[in-house]
Amino acid sequence: MSVPVQRKRAVELEKLIEQVPVWAGEAGLTLLPALPEPAGLRVRLEGDEVNAAAFCDLARTCGARILYLLSEAFEAAEFAVLEDDDSDGDGVEEQLSADARRELERIRRTALTRDGQFTGVFLCFVAEGVAHYWCEVAPWHTELEEDWAQFTALNRASQGARAEDAQARAAAEVDRIAAELAGNPEFRSAAKRSHHHDIAATAYPPPADADDDQLQEHQRIVRWATSQAIDAVEQAGRRIYAGYERDLNGLAEQIAAAGIVADATTVAARSLLLSVFLTEKSSGYPPPKRFMDLLMLRPPLRKPRKNSSITGQLPLD
Repeated sequence: MSVPVQRKRAVELEKLIEQVPVWAGEAGLTLLPALPEPAGLRVRLEGDEVNAAAFCDLARTCGARILYLLSEAFEAAEFAVLEDDDSDGDGVEEQLSADARRELERIRRTALTRDGQFTGVFLCFVAEGVAHYWCEVAPWHTELEEDWAQFTALNRASQGARAEDAQARAAAEVDRIAAELAGNPEFRSAAKRSHHHDIAATAYPPPADADDDQLQEHQRIVRWATSQAIDAVEQAGRRIYAGYERDLNGLAEQIAAAGIVADATTVAARSLLLSVFLTEKSSGYPPPKRFMDLLMLRPPLRKPRKNSSITGQLPLD
């Protein structure tokens, strides 16, 4: 539809708003500048079905006493506004492609030419419990709303795709770091979770030029990867030592034959030497306490008790 026709319809709406009070007065109707919310039975008519003058006559014929009138003026500043989400980073407009930004500017320029014009006129009367609605909407406003609906639908989809891509990249980075940490003997042998996190933070420092948002994202990824690596190490360790536990006697005999704890004189020393041996044997997985206790109870590794019996006879007085 050409611009001159749209402007003509805009002028017709202005004249219509001026004429409705005259027609209402001739029909004995009281005007109220409001529009009741649709509820219950209702009828909807449009300008190409019944004109406004005929609608006022219909209200009088039906015995209505009140005619509701609502007109809306267009505010360009409130149109084509993209609401930023609550996430960190650039706003919604900054995430748009170059083509999308140009289309957004086109829609806003078109909207600005319509600032202050009436978008529509709405009439209503109620008779015998049925609300009768009539409206005349400016075609330019309908076209502008359709353009905006199409724009937002397309760009919501693209923003969603970008968000999914960002999440996928972050998840892939987490998997990569977690796998590397789980393959690090120093990480596997760490005794406490705080040690695991220290090792990870040292191995994966943030970029030197990272801003606050990038720093927080990097730290989140490293923490997530560290937790994932810890779980992987614990699961692998449980599997390894469950296999060792099926032949504790054989393992104990191997350790005794190698003299791993032969020179240890205290329980603490024996535990330390056994832990070091088992960690090396398992490629960096420290033994659980329960496994250590069971292993040290095997006969080949029991520390012989000192002979406390008294040999010989004590001299008699």
